[in-house]
Amino acid sequence: MYVKKHDLSWTFGLLTTLLFISAYGYTIFTDGMFFDGVFYAAIANNLANGIGTFWEMQYTTTLHASFHEQPPLALFLQSLFFRLLGDSIYVERLYCFVCALLMIWLMIRTWIEVVGKENNYAWLPVILWVIIPLNLWTYQNNLIELTLGILDLAAIFFILKGCRQNSWTWLLLGGLFTFLAFFSKGLQGLFPIVAPFIYWIAYRSQNFTKSWLQMMIVTAVPVVLIGMLYMYPPAHQFFDAYIERRLGGTFNHLQDTTKSHFYLLYKLGLELLAPIGLSFIFWSISRKQIPNTRPEIKAVLFFTGIGLTASLPLMVTLEQRPFYLATSFPYFVLAIGLLALPYVHAILVKLKDNKFTVLNYTLTGLIIVAVAFVALSAKNPKREHALISDLSYIRKEIPKRSIISIPTEMDTRWSLHAYFMRYANISLDARHKHPYLLMPLEGPTPIDSCYKQIQIPLQKFALYKCE
Repeated sequence: MYVKKHDLSWTFGLLTTLLFISAYGYTIFTDGMFFDGVFYAAIANNLANGIGTFWEMQYTTTLHASFHEQPPLALFLQSLFFRLLGDSIYVERLYCFVCALLMIWLMIRTWIEVVGKENNYAWLPVILWVIIPLNLWTYQNNLIELTLGILDLAAIFFILKGCRQNSWTWLLLGGLFTFLAFFSKGLQGLFPIVAPFIYWIAYRSQNFTKSWLQMMIVTAVPVVLIGMLYMYPPAHQFFDAYIERRLGGTFNHLQDTTKSHFYLLYKLGLELLAPIGLSFIFWSISRKQIPNTRPEIKAVLFFTGIGLTASLPLMVTLEQRPFYLATSFPYFVLAIGLLALPYVHAILVKLKDNKFTVLNYTLTGLIIVAVAFVALSAKNPKREHALISDLSYIRKEIPKRSIISIPTEMDTRWSLHAYFMRYANISLDARHKHPYLLMPLEGPTPIDSCYKQIQIPLQKFALYKCE
């Protein structure tokens, strides 16, 4: 799409860029993450440094020494970043940022596939996606859903092209990316296999038999590849352990996080209020005008159906974490954006003779300021300030790959294990005596008299060494 740099569509593009850099850039690159994100970064960093293997990754020496909780592809992809860029804490942040950029690019490509290249207002689905609060939280915390979302959206893009053109090539590519999504997160990544059926329901442009054949083509790829993998002994052993530990725990209620199967449905509605609200504003501004274009209702039905297949199956179990919904958001914002498009178009047509040069220059300046602010604020932790500060001293005192003794009451503080491994490559052990001992700052003095306190300015802990 060609857009003059003084018109309102260019202005909205700049505004979207400003919002993305200000919100996502700042939260992604500042230090401190949710436990799961630190946990995954530690495993990926270990793999990059030769600790563990593709089929048997390692978290710490004392906890998940053999990790089978997630399929290995997403962690392997992140480990490539560590191999190329080292083990700086900004490596996983860069991975998160790249994932966000790839997701935006794929949304734009999918949007253009439906809307066309002329007057497509590609910023519209992006801004609707950017303003979803849970989306922002997910991308700043290095979760598996980042990789999963890209692979699944790529699969949907190729399947959509395959259905529109009745092309086996595109459908096979869609099946391949569906397999890669499964290889990153398991069953949660397989929802694209039903996309041809949803396409038939929404468009009815072909007979059901052809739609069924297309779905079989898409499904055959992950089925065949999973079957081939299962014949490889290391992969067989991994997936047996994965099914027993991860899926077994989920379906046997060992990992329940809620008492209601409809919790995620409530969260989904809540998170979509922001894009729906912005679309309502567009409608309110232009409702007295008769739009020149009609919503792409068939495409709206298609993307809504895909969004539901990506989210509703999550409600089968009671292990319901809100960030699981992140993979479904692109499809809902594409549907919402298509509904809003005629009203956005009416607004921009009405204002097409106005120039917004000053506003555009102002937004460009603010984007430069936002980039500088992100760079300058990256060193300021957004969470776990004291823990990160303590680790900066502890890792200078204790060699990498060491094991520190801790009291039993600290053993279930899972964030400690994650941060110590990711920031200092140190394992924690509550069962055995080691040369170093970590105690709460206000805790009791160690019973074993061989331990002498190391005098360093820690805020949360006291560190001892056996002499």
